[in-house]
Amino acid sequence: MYYVGFDIGSSSIHVAVIDEQGKLKYVKESIPHFGVPLKRLPEIWESIKPELDEEVISTSFTGIGAQFFNKIFPNLLFDYESVTIPKGASFLEPNVSYVFHIGAKDSYFLRLGHLKEKVNLLEWSANSKCGGGSGILVEKQLKRLYLKNDSDFFKLDDYLQKIELMKKLYAQAENEVKDYSDIQGFNARCGVVIQSDLIHEQNEGAERPFLVAKLYSTVARNYKNDVIGARELDPSLGAIVTGGVFSSDYILKSFNILTGLNVKRPMHHTGVAAIGIALEALEKKNKFVIDFNRLSEISNFTKSKRPSAKPLYAFLDKVHNYEGKIEQVQPDEVRDVTIGVDGGSTTTKAAIVDVETGALLDKIYISTHGDPESALKEVFRHLANKSNNYNVLGVCTTGSARKLYERILVSQNKKEALEEEGYTVLDGAVDEVTCHAKGIKFHDEKIDTIFEIGGQDMKFTSFKLNGEEATDQIKEARMNYSCQAGAGQTLENMAQLLGLDVKSTLQQAALKAEKVPIIDSTCGVFMEMEENRLISEGFSQEEISAAIIRSTAASYFNKFVGGPQHVQNKCSCQGGPALGKAFLAAMAQVTNKDIYAYPHRELFGAWGAGLFLREEILKLKKEGKEVRSAFRGFEVVDMKFEKEEVMCSDYFGKLSCKLRNCKLKIFTIGGEKVITGGFCPRGNSEGAERVKVDYVEIFHRLFEKHFEGIKYEQLNETNVDNEKTVGIHRAGVTLGEIGIWSAALLSKVGFLPVLSPVSDEEIAQRGINIAPTEFCIAMKLVVGHGDLLAKDKRIKHLFNPSVIEEVRDKKPMRKFCIYTEAEGYLLQDILGLEEDREILPVLYWKDKERSVQAIYGELKRIGYNISKEEILEAIDYADQKLEAFKSDLHKQGERFLNKLEKSEEIGYVGLGRDYVVLDPQASSQSGSMFTKQRGMNYIPQTFLEEYYIDIPIDDLSFNEYWYQNSHILQASIFVAKHPKLFPIRQMNFACGPDSVKFYHEDEIFKIADKPFLHLVTDAQTNNAPFVTRAEAHDRVVKKSKPKTDLEFKDFVLFPDGHKDKLKLGQRQWLIPYMGEASNLGKAVLKHYGIEAKVLPTATVQAKEAADRFITTEVCFPLRGVVGDAMATLEEIAKDKGKDWINDNTVIFLPTTSGPCRFGKYGEVLKIFLHKEGLDNIPIISPSVDTGYLQIEAPEQFKTIYQKADALINVFRAIKMADMTDDLIRRFRPYADDFIDFDETTQK
Repeated sequence: MYYVGFDIGSSSIHVAVIDEQGKLKYVKESIPHFGVPLKRLPEIWESIKPELDEEVISTSFTGIGAQFFNKIFPNLLFDYESVTIPKGASFLEPNVSYVFHIGAKDSYFLRLGHLKEKVNLLEWSANSKCGGGSGILVEKQLKRLYLKNDSDFFKLDDYLQKIELMKKLYAQAENEVKDYSDIQGFNARCGVVIQSDLIHEQNEGAERPFLVAKLYSTVARNYKNDVIGARELDPSLGAIVTGGVFSSDYILKSFNILTGLNVKRPMHHTGVAAIGIALEALEKKNKFVIDFNRLSEISNFTKSKRPSAKPLYAFLDKVHNYEGKIEQVQPDEVRDVTIGVDGGSTTTKAAIVDVETGALLDKIYISTHGDPESALKEVFRHLANKSNNYNVLGVCTTGSARKLYERILVSQNKKEALEEEGYTVLDGAVDEVTCHAKGIKFHDEKIDTIFEIGGQDMKFTSFKLNGEEATDQIKEARMNYSCQAGAGQTLENMAQLLGLDVKSTLQQAALKAEKVPIIDSTCGVFMEMEENRLISEGFSQEEISAAIIRSTAASYFNKFVGGPQHVQNKCSCQGGPALGKAFLAAMAQVTNKDIYAYPHRELFGAWGAGLFLREEILKLKKEGKEVRSAFRGFEVVDMKFEKEEVMCSDYFGKLSCKLRNCKLKIFTIGGEKVITGGFCPRGNSEGAERVKVDYVEIFHRLFEKHFEGIKYEQLNETNVDNEKTVGIHRAGVTLGEIGIWSAALLSKVGFLPVLSPVSDEEIAQRGINIAPTEFCIAMKLVVGHGDLLAKDKRIKHLFNPSVIEEVRDKKPMRKFCIYTEAEGYLLQDILGLEEDREILPVLYWKDKERSVQAIYGELKRIGYNISKEEILEAIDYADQKLEAFKSDLHKQGERFLNKLEKSEEIGYVGLGRDYVVLDPQASSQSGSMFTKQRGMNYIPQTFLEEYYIDIPIDDLSFNEYWYQNSHILQASIFVAKHPKLFPIRQMNFACGPDSVKFYHEDEIFKIADKPFLHLVTDAQTNNAPFVTRAEAHDRVVKKSKPKTDLEFKDFVLFPDGHKDKLKLGQRQWLIPYMGEASNLGKAVLKHYGIEAKVLPTATVQAKEAADRFITTEVCFPLRGVVGDAMATLEEIAKDKGKDWINDNTVIFLPTTSGPCRFGKYGEVLKIFLHKEGLDNIPIISPSVDTGYLQIEAPEQFKTIYQKADALINVFRAIKMADMTDDLIRRFRPYADDFIDFDETTQK
């Protein structure tokens, strides 16, 4: 008799059969279910029955796709992978201690112990929500890289043929990647950013095997960092790998190198969980066999628990879809035309535009497949069919490949010759925002809002209104940063999991769904996880199709656009995904607006490029000037592109930057050289005609000039045997003023400070390879610098201060980032530094007394008897050296501003933390990109500190307790007021303070009516996306008309002149839910006769409200507070109106003075209330820093005694709430029915 175990995973099903003696009789592994596991399961069951010669007495299940089975079949055995994988692993390798598992979505590390025949799980960890090391990431990239045409896969009706095709792709990749060893991975931790880097490297000409090797190395590293972390593994213990990803020899080899282990891969390593659950069924003598004909009951049960939206087809009446034909040219007719070419990240488009009418005469839209040169030739091979009908007056390119295409299509020699003859040549490149605006305005001048969704890039444009009429002047123009939730590529990834084509079958399926399950649309990775949950819950393919289309639209609209407050009257939707009617219906649903979809909207970039050039040609014709084109001609398709690859240093010699040494691709076309690749103007397909001063380079030169010590590179030429060398990392808190100050102080007391190099790829990889995954790139760079210094034994000590706060003469004290506060201790743990090697003072910046005490204590601890008087003298000396450094910075800033004053040019200020803006790796080389690639006048904010440091930020913003962010706010106000300066905000992904203060900074620039470019540069190996955004931003800025008469008082965040009229005791107090303390707090208020209400929490409406208002990566509790509050107020407004809310409610939301984000919840909420016209709702925010004693008390509390009595009751309530929460968490995991437990708890 047999026990059959099923593992239903995110993408595949595995089956294992054991007999009554516990022997493995049959295994069927890795059967992809393509999003329909409940359909595939009976087929698999029927296929294995003939293989079994005895009766099956038990069917048991594990995996995400089976988690609800025992709700319908109570006797069915289900268990989690944390139980079944250890059982299966121990069966395959009896003495195994370590199990490393990577599946399609979930990854685990398990440390096992064995007591007699029992397997004990001693240690367990799982991957975070990020998909940077998952099988899904690998699968979708191999499809992209190896399938020349996606339809080859989607046209296959037989799932077995799809399986065979995928096997071939994996085998081909494994065979090609063999020749690539020691390949460093991409820097990113996020699967979406990894994909972006891979696509851009591919578009720059990187070979496919190299890209696969880099991807595989990234997956292995991210698994090691994210799941294993800093654990020390014993190489003498038995270790195996399991899960489908470890089927790759390359990934397994990379993993062994990273860990220093020799890990085995046993037979049936992918079926390990199925084996484990079958063994558990044997142990427990389970005798239940599922009825496979009743699987629909599971689907019905799970569907009832999931909230849903109305069907998409119900919104088709709000979609105005216009059809259009291409105008035909008569055979003997010749028309003046322009050619627009859009080289996007995943597709290439082109349009032939009639100069006289603007009509579209021909078009083509194809996938680039990572080969932009071949795609361009294919495009022009098509256009050449009617070349005799065209007199080309200009070529205009746009998209991420625009500069490369410009160089290939336009002959510089021909251009110079035509200009010498007196003709005007307009051929060139232009940004996508301008092109899409031109494209839509050609169709309908009344459009005032553009939604544009591309493969990786999303854009949003709105036009200023004159009364109710749209103008041509851009009001707001944005492109997404690294995040691609809401982009076409994310939708395509999710469609592939279902085995559907995003352009056709996905759209058709979605419109058949009778209801649309609502899923989390915050993040592309989360959306894919939610899709897997829908699969596991048994939703139909049609319902899942509708859900992922709606979530993509919702993510674009809520997270990227920022919700309805940015949308005006008439909306156009364009780009590839907008070709689908289901997607247009989803946009109509989430925006609650009519959506206008015009003909050929998938190539408005290319058409708009042609229209842009057409306008310029017509203007010149009116002036009597003749325009000619330097287009190489349609014969470009037959031209031989001689191509060579060479390192930058070999080709340019001394002119090379010496920092990256990029691989350049050099094309020779018609005797002209086109240089592509790299991150700088040496690749002239991307370079600006006039480079500008790179102030990031200047900063590092000044930093080295004022650093009292030697550079790391000078160790080889310096005898340091008798020196007390101390390493200072050029990253994190010591990149900037504290680094200069520290070096001067240590030098003064007899040490020789050694400065680490400017961050480069090697240092970045050091940090990325050993730092915890959740660290931002800036913190990973600190680890990389620390590792470089720590491994060099010529450096006797490392100075790793933990800087807590800036001490001022008034509160709040200015806190540093929590990572900065713990920087020294984190390095100690991660690098395993000997205690006597690290100098680790806890510093309170600008507090001499405490600084002396801390440094004295640390130096004494490691054996140096330096008196406090000497240290105090050294601090005074360091202060002077710091002022000299700042003076030099100021001189450069003054020179920059003076140059702007004397010219007609504008300038850009890099706003952000020094250790982001000034670090080439943390900023994705943005300093060089802005100045050399784009030719922009760009300067980091630190050079201008002298101009903004005295701005009274405490008077303009309440409770500003973050050190770096207070400086960023001061710099923002200075830039907002200055007529020639514009902002470029740079931050790293999910930075706690920055993600919260962004909303305040955004308000500052809205007051000034200045465009605000926001870049998230976290570990983006390739900065091509930022080049595009910089160009678009530059064009929008030059057309903007900011306010010039602003005063400081105009920037007060919340003018407060109504407190005397609040009558708090007569208002309803709204309390966000923060555990049982909120309910008990409500009871205390009611006890004193005050009406109070705890906001409903985590409702569907609350989650959607959070999505609409929160557009950055903030902590989950802040999303919860904002979502709960805004959803509740919206419901009240429907019934009583906003005026009633303003006059009759108050929100109670305690605060603190950092470093946690909690102290800024009220500020963020107030900004959103302002946007909704609810400015007069008071937010009562007593601070924990004063024991809540400064609370603004309602009229009911007339005496101090009454106020104190109420506070005592509040503290009692908090204590009781903590006890209640503790009891709930202690007992809920063991409840048979969670819903019944929760209902009983509420009672």
